[in-house]
Order: sequence, then C-alpha cells, then structure tokens
Amino acid sequence: MRVRPVVCCVWLASTAFGQLPTDALYKEVLAQANLPPQQVRFDPRLYDYFFRTQHTTPLFEMLLHDPLRLPYYAERLRNSLVGAIGRPVTAVEAGAGAIGVSMRRTLVGDPLQSLREQANAPNALENAVAAVYKEANAPMPPAVREQLQRAQKTLPEWVQRQGAFLVYVAIEARRWRDAAVRDLTPEERNALFKLLTLPIKEFEATLGSTEPNAELLLLERALEQVDLARLLAGGHDSALAIQQVIEAFQRADEPTKEAFGKPFEFTIDTPWGRIRLCGGGNDTHPRLPYLILLDTGGDDTYYGGGATLALENAVSFLIDLAGNDRYGDDADTLGKPLVEREGRGGKSGTAFGSATLGYAIVADLEGDDVYRTQSMGLGAARFGVGMLIDLQGNDTYDAYACTQGAALAGVGALIDRAGRDQYTCFYESQGYGGVKGFGVLLDALGDDTYTAHPTPIEFLSPQTAERNVSMAQGAGYGRRADYLDGHSWAGGVGMLVDVQGNDRYTCSVFGQGVGYWGGVGMLIDLQGDDVREGVWYVQGASAHFALGYLEDRLGNDRYLAAMNMAMGAGHDFAIGYLIDFDGNDEYNAPSLALGGANANGIGVFVDLAGDDLYQVRRNEANLGRANPIGKGTLRERGFALGLFIDAAGNDSYPPNVEFAGNIRNWIIWAIQNERPNESQLGLGMDK
Repeated sequence: MRVRPVVCCVWLASTAFGQLPTDALYKEVLAQANLPPQQVRFDPRLYDYFFRTQHTTPLFEMLLHDPLRLPYYAERLRNSLVGAIGRPVTAVEAGAGAIGVSMRRTLVGDPLQSLREQANAPNALENAVAAVYKEANAPMPPAVREQLQRAQKTLPEWVQRQGAFLVYVAIEARRWRDAAVRDLTPEERNALFKLLTLPIKEFEATLGSTEPNAELLLLERALEQVDLARLLAGGHDSALAIQQVIEAFQRADEPTKEAFGKPFEFTIDTPWGRIRLCGGGNDTHPRLPYLILLDTGGDDTYYGGGATLALENAVSFLIDLAGNDRYGDDADTLGKPLVEREGRGGKSGTAFGSATLGYAIVADLEGDDVYRTQSMGLGAARFGVGMLIDLQGNDTYDAYACTQGAALAGVGALIDRAGRDQYTCFYESQGYGGVKGFGVLLDALGDDTYTAHPTPIEFLSPQTAERNVSMAQGAGYGRRADYLDGHSWAGGVGMLVDVQGNDRYTCSVFGQGVGYWGGVGMLIDLQGDDVREGVWYVQGASAHFALGYLEDRLGNDRYLAAMNMAMGAGHDFAIGYLIDFDGNDEYNAPSLALGGANANGIGVFVDLAGDDLYQVRRNEANLGRANPIGKGTLRERGFALGLFIDAAGNDSYPPNVEFAGNIRNWIIWAIQNERPNESQLGLGMDK
C-alpha cells in the first residue's frame, strides 16, 4: 500500500501557504469609498427582515458576518478536510462542526478500544454474531452457531478479528441510531425511510409541494426531532472503525496478506443483514441487505453492499482489499454510461456508501474500479453518515443524483486518494449540502474530470430551458418556500476539494462553488492547470441569502461561463467570491461576473498573481460593479458591493471596457447614500 503521496499532499495543503495577502489589498481599494473592511457586510437587522428561515448552519452564520475573511475560514476548514485523506473520520468531525454538532469523540481516548479487545478474544466472531441476535431479540439458530464454529477453524485469523470488530462496531452504531430517532414513532420511522429513499424526482416534488402534505410535514418533524448529534456519533465511530481496519491491513505482514489470496468463503444471514467474508476469487455479490461484506481480493462485481437497504439494515460496511472491481445496480447498468442510456432516471433506494437513517461505508483499497448507480450513492446520506473511500486506481464514478459526496441531515463523503479519476452526475452531487447536511468530495492526486451533465435534460433549469440545473461541484442548497407554504429551510454545506492535478470541471446552472437559500458551496483546488466551464450561477456565485466560494491556489487556469452570474458574483443578499492565487489565467465572462453584484449582493473577485486575460462578452455589472435596486424601499439602504482586485501582472482587458485596465483604480456608485456601508457601489484595482 503506497501512502507516501498522501503524506506529501497533506503537507502541501497545510503548510505550503502562509499568511493570506488580501487584508492590505482590501484596505487600499476600499479606501476609495471611505469604507473600512469590517463594514463590508450586510446590516444584520435588515438581513433578518428579509431572510426568515430555519436550520441555518454555524458556518453560514460565521461567513455571512465576515465576508472578506472567506479565504481565511476556507483555508482552516480545508486543512481539516485534507486530513481526511489519511484519516477518513476527520470528514465526519469537520462536517459535523460545519452543520452545528461538536464532535471530538477521540479527544480523551479511543471510543472503540473495548470493542477491539472483544474482537481479539477467543471465539470473537461467534460471540459478535450472537450479540447481534441478542440485540435483535431473536434466538440464534443452532445451525448458525455450528457454521460459525466451523468458520473459526478455516477463516484467516486476521479476517475473523476484523469481521468481529466490525460487527461489534455495528451494534454500537445502531444503538446511537436508535437513540437519535427515539422521538419518532415506529410508524413515522418507516414512513420517513420510505420517503427518503424515493427516486430523486419524487423526493424533490415533496420538497416543492405547495400544500402541507403528510410527507412534507413528516420531513419537517424529522428535521426537528431527530437528534443529529447522536446520529453523527454513530457515524463517527463507524468511520473510525473502517479507518482502523484499513490501518490494520497496511500493518499486516506478508504471510497474512498471502493468506488472503487463498480461497475462503463464509456467509450467514442475520436479522440486520448478511455477513459475508470471502477471498481468493473473482466474486459476484448480489443486491441484498448486508451488515458486513469483506472481500480480500479478486476482480469482483458488486450489486449490493455498503448501503442501508431497509430500516432494520441500519448499518452496512463493505471493504474490498484488492482487485479491479465493478459496482453497479445490475449488469445492465454496468454496461453503459448513464448519459448514454435511454430511459435513465433515479431509482429508489441507496447504493454503495449511501445511508438513510443509519450508516453505510465502502472502502476499496486497490485497483481501477467502476462505480455506477442510478440510486442515491457513492458517499451520500439522508439522516445518517455515508462514505466511499478509494485509496488507489484510475476510477470511474458515474451516477445520477444525490451522489459523490452529498447529504441532507447528515454527512456524505467521497474520498479518493490517488489516480486519474472521472466523476459524472446530473444533479445534487460532487460536494452537495442539503438542509442540515454536509457533503464533500475530496480527491488527493491525479488529473481528474468532474462533469455535471448540462444535457440531456433531466432537471430543467428555470434560467435556461436548454440545460440542467446542476447543484454540483461544491453546492449548498436550501428549500425556498416564500412562494410555497412559507416554511423555508436553509441549505447545508457542500465542498469539492482537489489537492493536486490538472483537472477539468464542467457543469451547467448552479455549480463550482455556489450557494442558494442559506447554503454554503465551496470549490477549492490547490495545484494544477485547470479548466472550468459553466453556464449560470457558477464559479464562486450565489443567489438569495447564500454563499458561494471558489479558490484556486497554483496553476495556469481557464474559466468560462456562458450566460450570467459567475466568477465572484452575488445576487439578492448573497455573497459570491472567487480568489485565484497564482498563474497566468484566462477568464471568459458573461454579464454579472468578475466581482459583480445584483439586488443587494456582494461579489468579490481577487487574482493575486500572473499575466491574466479578461474577456467580457457583455459589459453589465462586471469587473467590480453593482446594479442598483430598491429606490423608495427598504432595499434602498441595503448594502451592495462589486469588488475586483488584480494584484500583479501584465493583464489584458477588453477594449470596450473603458474604466478598467492595468495599474488603475476605479469606483462606480450605483446608489450613493450618506454612509458607504448603506450604499451600492463597485470598486476595482489593478496593481
């Protein structure tokens, strides 16, 4: 197992960059308007007047009141997440904190120590399975006990110990889950599970209902009554357990690893799902509820495993140690990319690292793998914790929606350590945070492609009928209900973090560091020559009381946005921010871009170094400008700022833009009131 590159990535992310150089720049450019940096914020009282919602996250509240320090906060959060490359449990800890749960269960010791000691005792596998039957209030059949006793004589010792350990962890995790949902009746739990596992379009229709139907009221009650702290505690320990099994494999001696290549097979069904421990061949695992699935080698095919398929199947762990594996809904799904399939559409249920009211984790340690599903999956959660961890290989992640690091009321994470990977989806994916959710896609090494398909149309965009809504590649999305039933819910936190590689990002409407209705979306890329293409509300943009942020550290990058609102643009009391630290970059922008503000928004664009090319196809509210709004209304004194800073280099500007250019400052008032922080203006500086 090669771990050295991962160590290098952590160093790169956490120590290579020093103090952020933006404070002096802000002070200099804002001085043109006699505007102190600390006053670049919305008036909290006016903001609260317009924005009434539930479930805002602490991260949203913190960033909202200090917009110019977004790079500072993003760097600290990103450093924590990059630690998840080596310690996946860190993703749960960081994600929990972002959505309001303090989670440090390893602060005073290892919460799994006693479970590991039980797993190292004699007859551990038999005792662990017996404990499952006891917890389920079901007698263990004598035939199962006899099968366990035979298995303990034939299974590799390491496999027995790790299998028993995971069973004990699953028992404890389920207790956390049950404690979290105790205020819901059994009937409500069953109805909620059914609702949360509907196909994506049916679930979205419930959220968008104009009437208080039973399903919407149930979801509203669950958001209030499910104890998210206890729910995430079980997810934390589940992620920690998988991490410890990975570490145990990496420490194993060669004789132990050689034993994994010899054929062995153990399968039993428990009240909470199947336990299967196997190796030495190319196996096919059918779609059914699994509690534990551990496969030590071979080029395997998975149609199930690592997903909560029923309310009783609250915990599901899948670990594959080696091989070029395929994960799919069925043989037909594996045969063709989803974008090429006729009749594609979201399926009900969950798949491969996807959890609903529980915990599901997939860890694949080696091989070039294919993951393809039309269900919610590949590191996704609704009321729970779902993770997919892939350590090596050139992998394909192809899914429909609510996938590749996506969550609602929980934490969803996809962590890929190394390889040239391809990520494709349609909607709510690749770092997506719904209500009370934290979703993250973390890729450490390799030249990767991230695609949220603009076409064919599956999720029609209100902005343009020719493209999909993406809500992907770092997106936070809430339920806006001022035009529905008045019960709005703030979005969560969605992050895509890519550490190293020359990457390509493609999305349509809403993506690449975007927020909507109380949501926070971030796309952070640390090193590489990258290309980003989008359409509308992209590349550090946000709309309606939200925050969108895009950060690129190193590389010569290209940015293209086709229609509107991009590259550091805020609309309607929202903040959009793009910062590029280094490189000779190219920006091909539409209107409302490059530090553009609309309807009391804040748009910030910062390029710190390099000889850059700025192309603007429409000369409206871009390059540090704001559109006016609100004459004769309360919005008249609502703050708006379009801010553009290019700190160095010999840059090229469009010939039709007279106010901007090299070594030039500008200020353009849209509405100038007595106080600058109650005005609407644009500011620019090229040094």
